[in-house]
Amino acid sequence: MSCRFKKIDIKMTDCSLSPNSDNSSLGEDMFHDEARATNLLTGFSQLYKNKQFVDVSLRAEQSEFPCHKNVLAASSPYFLVMFSTSLAEGQQNCITLQDMEARTLELVLEYIYNGQVSLTEDTVQNLLSAANLFQLIPLRDGCAEFMMSHVTVSNCIGVFFFAKAHQCNVLALKAKEIINNKFPLLCKQQEFLSLPVDKLVEIVSDDDLNVTTEETVYEACMAWVGEDQETRKSHLVEVMNCVRFANISSYYFCDKIDTCPLLQENSELRCLLDTIRCYHMLKNRQQEMDVKLMPRRGMVYERGVMIIANPYTEDVLKKYNSMEMLLPKTGEVIHICKLPQSLYTPGVASTGDNQIYLAGGAIRKINYRGSITTEGVSNNVYVFDQSEATWQPKAKMQMSRSQFSLIIVDGHVYAVGGQDGSEILMTVEKYDAPTNTWTMVHSLPRPLRFMTGVSYKGKLYIFGGETKTEVSNGALRYDPQEDTWTELPPMKTPRVLAGSVVFKDKIYIIGGNAAVSEKWKKEYLPEHCVTTVEIFDPATENWTDGPPLANALCGAGVVKYGDTILVVGGEDDKSWMAGICWLKHDGEEQTWVWSEGQELPTVMSTFGCVVANIPHEVLKQQ
Repeated sequence: MSCRFKKIDIKMTDCSLSPNSDNSSLGEDMFHDEARATNLLTGFSQLYKNKQFVDVSLRAEQSEFPCHKNVLAASSPYFLVMFSTSLAEGQQNCITLQDMEARTLELVLEYIYNGQVSLTEDTVQNLLSAANLFQLIPLRDGCAEFMMSHVTVSNCIGVFFFAKAHQCNVLALKAKEIINNKFPLLCKQQEFLSLPVDKLVEIVSDDDLNVTTEETVYEACMAWVGEDQETRKSHLVEVMNCVRFANISSYYFCDKIDTCPLLQENSELRCLLDTIRCYHMLKNRQQEMDVKLMPRRGMVYERGVMIIANPYTEDVLKKYNSMEMLLPKTGEVIHICKLPQSLYTPGVASTGDNQIYLAGGAIRKINYRGSITTEGVSNNVYVFDQSEATWQPKAKMQMSRSQFSLIIVDGHVYAVGGQDGSEILMTVEKYDAPTNTWTMVHSLPRPLRFMTGVSYKGKLYIFGGETKTEVSNGALRYDPQEDTWTELPPMKTPRVLAGSVVFKDKIYIIGGNAAVSEKWKKEYLPEHCVTTVEIFDPATENWTDGPPLANALCGAGVVKYGDTILVVGGEDDKSWMAGICWLKHDGEEQTWVWSEGQELPTVMSTFGCVVANIPHEVLKQQ
């Protein structure tokens, strides 16, 4: 009996498929064999085990491993390139892999053909290296994850540099965390003492070393040098430059470091020690010295940039009325405390002992509707008490001042110029902390406000500012011993609301507003901001051009932070700058670099700006 299918004619008027249609509308169904991938891998594994259809051998040490080119190429980009190009190895029947142990290659092939491999502490490091070579990323990451659970104080240094070399970033971070947290213990171990100099420098340069005193780092470096003194003496300067001598006790410095014969024998280090000696003797000149002041993570304080009386913060309760701490590395801003008054353009300065002075300023009142009024100009003076995170009143200035410069010169605080609410001032007064008194000193040659100034080697320098009629390009030097002002060669560009800082024995004058306009007269809105930077050499009294800013700005905070200059915030004629800019050094070339992806949480301009240390205990309370 025969059986026939009946032919059916189907007329299709529209055979197009909608985007959401599938093959089932055409009488088709997709068959998915869930076991296919596993069975295929099992089949390859059996072919490898039985050495069937092999077409290439890999050799390591004295062992050969017959393999399949297609399996190797499908698994590893390394082998894909080898077999698909004219590389000599790809044409060979037996390929020798130099510097690879047979056991390691055996494990790699076990992973390729089986998808799994046994990991042990003895084999994992070599296996990770091989996985990295063959670009077997899942295997590399699996090895790194295994190693993460086996990182200890005894092996963390080796694991860190191994992980870095193989781009295992998570493993490297884990090992580095142990290095930093256990540094006082591991710096005594042989693995540390046997490090090559470049790796030693990388470890001891880190801000995140969890040490309570810098003496620990110094002793670790000296122990490393002492392990092979004759050979390592040539690296002494490189290693000692990692030590932050300014953070070491002056007593320890005098007793142990300044008298060390090994350091005194080196002329370059003698120069460094001379600078540190001056730093310990003349702490109020620290901002003009190129010394390393950044604390390590384990120390009791944090070093940051104080943002004081910011008039542009969005929080009405903090406008004109707060001190905040900016941590430049992260861009985090921490509220420290309220000010004694709401103030606009007060004078702010910090001493070498981290005393922060707040003086004068226009008194601002903000009512419940948010409107702002000015109620005179203050002559009050306060010092920040770090133990209580409060402001302690000191003797009042003899004159009320805002828009003036407050500058510390060898322990004395100078209030220079400004305005008293009606007149631009030329008067200058000096505060003596031991007697808590203010006395008038020789006045400026002309009335000035919104100028910028610094101290350098016992002298006070003033640049730019606004007179009663124009913006000045003048430069002045005050000698406290002689009580005299000297006119210096002028700047090329007139400037108000510029920033200034001492850096590498030169004075940098940065940005500013270059001319008076109607908006400036009415609301202090700048319309002629500049990008230019001018550098003054106090030794020769000559000016040179500095690296121009990427954006024209005035009213920025300008400080020396770490081993460079930091510019915070500022504004131009159109907007405020909510970012941080660093001076980058590349040999003799200097350029300004904005911190990418780092936007300040609040707009900052025309604020008090100093660098100081704040105890962690104070920060924890905020």
